[in-house]
Amino acid sequence: MSTAPPPAPSSIAHDAPLDEALQRANAGPARAGLDAYANQLTRAEVASDAMQDNPAWQAQRALGRHQGLVAQALTQDTPGRWSIWAAGLYLHGQFAPDSLDPLLLTSASLAVLRKEPPLWARLGPLMRNPDDDARDLPIARKTSLWMGLDASAVQAAHTLRATPVALQAAPVGMGLWGRQYLLSGSSPGLAAPDSDAHLLSAQTPQGPSCFFVPRWREDGQRNSLVVQPLRSAFGPLAVADLQLDAASGYLLGEEGQGPVTFRAAASVLWLGRTLASCALLRQALVQSLTQARGLGDVSAQPLLGSVLVDMALESEAALMLTMRLAQAFERCDDATNDNMPPLDRAWKHVVAPAAQFWIGRRAMEITAETMEWAGAQGALDSPQGQTLARLFLAAPAQGRGEGMGNALCLQVLGALGRQKPAAQVLFESMEEIAGGDARILAQLHALRAMLAQPQAEQQAMARMLVQRLVLTAQACLLHRDAPPAVAQAFITTRLGHSGAGRVLGALDTRQMDLQHLLQRALPESTA
Repeated sequence: MSTAPPPAPSSIAHDAPLDEALQRANAGPARAGLDAYANQLTRAEVASDAMQDNPAWQAQRALGRHQGLVAQALTQDTPGRWSIWAAGLYLHGQFAPDSLDPLLLTSASLAVLRKEPPLWARLGPLMRNPDDDARDLPIARKTSLWMGLDASAVQAAHTLRATPVALQAAPVGMGLWGRQYLLSGSSPGLAAPDSDAHLLSAQTPQGPSCFFVPRWREDGQRNSLVVQPLRSAFGPLAVADLQLDAASGYLLGEEGQGPVTFRAAASVLWLGRTLASCALLRQALVQSLTQARGLGDVSAQPLLGSVLVDMALESEAALMLTMRLAQAFERCDDATNDNMPPLDRAWKHVVAPAAQFWIGRRAMEITAETMEWAGAQGALDSPQGQTLARLFLAAPAQGRGEGMGNALCLQVLGALGRQKPAAQVLFESMEEIAGGDARILAQLHALRAMLAQPQAEQQAMARMLVQRLVLTAQACLLHRDAPPAVAQAFITTRLGHSGAGRVLGALDTRQMDLQHLLQRALPESTA
C-alpha cells in the first residue's frame, strides 16, 4: 500500500502558523531553504516500507539528513537552529512520515553521545556529516552513522514503574571506544533496527546502564547480535527484536545510571514525537479541507465547516505550542544545567512531555475523523483511502512514541514536584500573558488547586491536569501571538465546561468567521 500522502501545497506561504513561528524565532531567513526542502519531499518517490534495502525510503531518509534533521539543532550554535530543525521535521512528517524514525532516533542518540568526550571525538564527525552512508560496514570505513535506540530504556527515563532489563552486561576492560562490556540477552521492540549502532539498556551489578552497541566490533568483525524483524502494528514502521550473545558494548555515563543517561535522548524524543503528531494534524487538515472544497462551497455546509474549523484550531494550537518548545530547548541548550532560564526549563521539562501526550492523542482522534473521507468501509484500495489510512496508522505510533501515556502524565507530575520554582515561573508567565482574560485565569487557578492536593489524588487526576495544562498553555500563546479571531475561537471552545469531553466539531460557531479561519488554515486557491 502507498504510505505517503499525495503532494499538498508545500510553500510555507500556505502555512501561516509555521511562517509566523519562524519569524518569532528570528529564523525567517531559513524559509526559502525549508520551502525548497518541502518541494523535494513532494517530488520524492513513494516508499512502500521502512526498510534499509528500499531505495525510495533510503532516499527520503537521506534527504532529511542532508537538510540537517539529524545534527543541526544539537551541534550548531546559530540562533534559531532548534526552530529550523523543528520546522524541517514538521515538513518531513507531512510528506515522508515513514522515514522520520531514523532521523529522530539518531538525533536523540546524538544528545547522549556528545556528553562522552572520548567516544564523541571519534563518532562526532560521522554523526554531523549531512551525507547519507547506507552501507553496512565497520564504523572505521563509514562516512556517516545512523543510530537506533532502546524504547524501553527511554521509557525508564520517565518511568511509570520499574522497567525490566532483558540484557546483562559484564565488564572486560578498556577498548578502543571506551569501557568495554559483553552484553547478552534481548532488546525487544527496537525501532530502526538496521542502524549502524544502538543505545541499549543492560543490567550491571550497579543497576541498569546505558551502552553504545555497534553492528561491527572495533576490530572490524561482525558484532554478536542478530536482528529479528517484527511486524509493526502501526503501518510499515521497521521494528525488530535484537538478540545479543556476548556482543561488544561501551558504557555511557556511569554504571547504574542508565535512566539518567537516557534522559537527554528522552527530551529530544518528546519534542520530535510531538512535531511528528503536529505534522499528521496538519496533513489531516489539508486532506480534509481539500476534499471538502472539491465537493462544493464549504460555507453552504455549516456542520462540515464546524468540523473543519475545529481541525484548523487544533492544528494551529499544536504547532504554536511545539515551536515555543523548540525555542525553550535552544535556550536551555545554550546554557549550562545550573544556569538554564527557569521559564525555559519549565517548558522543556514540564510542558514537553505534556505536549507529547495531548497532541499525540489529538492526532489520533483527528486522523480517525479524516478517514471518513474514504467512505464507510475505508476504501483502502483507492489512492485516497491509502493516503488517509496512512495518517490514521501513523498517529498512534508517534503519539505513543517510546512510552505509555500514563508514564508521560506522571513525568509531568514529577517535574512539577521537582522543579517547583520553575513551575511557579511558568504559571506566573502564563498569568501575565493572559492579560486579564478570565477564562485563562480560571484555568490557572484550577491547575494550582489540583497541584495543592495530596500526591495520590494528583495521580488520579494526572490526565485531567495534563490536558488542562496544555490547553492553558496553548490558549496563552494564541492569545499573545495569533490573530484575535483564532485566539478567541480556541479559548471559547477549549476552556471551561463546554470544552470537556467533546467530540470534534461539537462547537458553537455562530460567532465565528468560518471562511476567514479556513482561509488562514489553507488559502483556497491552493486547495
